[in-house]
Amino acid sequence: MSALRYRSSRYAILGLLSLAPMSGYEIRKVASSSIGHFWSESYGQIYPTLRELVAEGLVRPLSRRGRAGRNRQEYEIRDKGREVLGGWRSERPKAQPPRNELLLKLFFGERGSIADHLAHVQHVLTSETDRLDRYRHLEEQIRRKWREHSSRPFWLMTVSYGRHLSEALIQWSQEAVSSLRREAATRSRRQSPRVRKRAR
Repeated sequence: MSALRYRSSRYAILGLLSLAPMSGYEIRKVASSSIGHFWSESYGQIYPTLRELVAEGLVRPLSRRGRAGRNRQEYEIRDKGREVLGGWRSERPKAQPPRNELLLKLFFGERGSIADHLAHVQHVLTSETDRLDRYRHLEEQIRRKWREHSSRPFWLMTVSYGRHLSEALIQWSQEAVSSLRREAATRSRRQSPRVRKRAR
């Protein structure tokens, strides 16, 4: 794991453990249904990071009995871990360089297939429309289920970000589809005289 990836993962895991003690499996499960909408953590990142956090004294392991009577390994954030997490929260977020393959293809799309470009953009439109529905459902769920939770306003802010992003991408996709169709019509007009000349 790179130093940058580890640094990012450790704060995500510390933040989740600040909500409640969890096992590695529970961290992954909770992450996928909460921060997973804007942050990705895999099993391959979680367990090595947990071992490092334990070694640094930021997290401590707990043994608890599961449903089948087996001991289950959970982890609990320590006071030192809360201090480190608090320090990280006060830092200015580091901007991540964007890497968007669709925009890369469109940028070099002059000699490409309009049909291919349309298919790619239509896929974004469909995906973001589905994602927007999920964000709206999640927002309703947070408002209903976590009405008294102190983190509720902050969770709603993250959902709102995703909702606004999806709405913007839907609008962009619709505009891009119109532009691509105009470009297709322009290409067709350019090619039609050649077709007539060949027919003669």
